[in-house]
Amino acid sequence: TVAKGLAWLLKNQKPDGDLRANYPGQAGMYAHGQAAIVLCEAYAMTGDQQFRTPAQKGIEFIQRAQHIKGGWRYRPGEAGDTSVLGWQLMAIQSARAPNLGLEIDDDTLRLAGLYLSDAAWESRQQGVPTGSLYNYQPRQGKPTPAMTAEALLCRMYLGWDRNDPRVMVGVRWLVDEHLPSYDDKNLYYWYYGTQLMHHYGGSLWDRWNRQVREILVASQEKKGANAGSWNPADFQWGSRGGRIYATSLSVCTLEVYYRHLPLFKQIEFDQAE
Repeated sequence: TVAKGLAWLLKNQKPDGDLRANYPGQAGMYAHGQAAIVLCEAYAMTGDQQFRTPAQKGIEFIQRAQHIKGGWRYRPGEAGDTSVLGWQLMAIQSARAPNLGLEIDDDTLRLAGLYLSDAAWESRQQGVPTGSLYNYQPRQGKPTPAMTAEALLCRMYLGWDRNDPRVMVGVRWLVDEHLPSYDDKNLYYWYYGTQLMHHYGGSLWDRWNRQVREILVASQEKKGANAGSWNPADFQWGSRGGRIYATSLSVCTLEVYYRHLPLFKQIEFDQAE
């Protein structure tokens, strides 16, 4: 099944690296970012050279699609939003895996950081430094939990440390005021929030993970033809993505700590006496 999916991606990638498969709607760049992640991870996991050039071309397409102010949106070159940006940076992060040898333009990362600075909510509250909370687009309304989780994860990819006061305040805001709940089931937020909390670690990660795991396990279909999946009607944006969307994000959220080493985890080695 996986091999057939990978073969389909390779067959449908355009010569310029485009993985949108001619999708005309706003999901095109989302799909490209996700497909580029898959190709980079397939190459990293297998070492199979047939994935190297497609993965490289996928990353180069992302770099060319970046807006001059650092963001990405629905179409190449369009002024960015934080949501689409996150998927492109995740693909680039996958391409940065050790020993892959994929080429990444440092200017792409620099510009992405500039966009995030523009999208940061300029707080006037005491104790909330600018850079802790994020908007969907620069200077647009109030910060949202989903965009804050996604942006802070990207900040970590771009070099911010878990002890940065802006990260600490943002993470605390998400856990204290926007912990996953049965009353507000947003898989998109939970997916990015779980990755962010996993990398952040400590008691806040434990608190977040217990909550999101309990809700997702309880929400999984247990009987019938759809057993094992998640009902899209139960979640925000579920009707847009359908059962595959709901199930994929649920699985990716539950498996974060099986697949990703925390960015700031200290690795202990036994020393011979």
